[in-house]
Amino acid sequence: MVLRWCRTFSDGRQQVEDIPRAGRTRTATTDANVGKVDDMIRANRRITIDEVAEELGISHERAQNIIHDILRYRKVSARWVPRQLTSTHQEQRMALSLEHLVRYHEDDNDFLFRIVTGD
Repeated sequence: MVLRWCRTFSDGRQQVEDIPRAGRTRTATTDANVGKVDDMIRANRRITIDEVAEELGISHERAQNIIHDILRYRKVSARWVPRQLTSTHQEQRMALSLEHLVRYHEDDNDFLFRIVTGD
């Protein structure tokens, strides 16, 4: 990769930006559509991917990509919820993990048998 860039610049290229390529332009996953999808989900957390796609006139796959990959929402109990943790949640998880680690080092495997987990 580096060798290719060196060769390209030694051949006279002066810009680091990508040269426009042939192919389809992005029309579905634009910033405007991402904003509209986010607004739709915030207004109605029970909206379906098909409803989003139909409302915006985009494919089911593009709507799913925007919701899951770009906005990072996931379905919980038939509602869309953000997947991001707040800094408070991250701190709580870290504190609890460190507490478990200390207990594990003090009690070895006995500690693991006292943990109850569930979905």
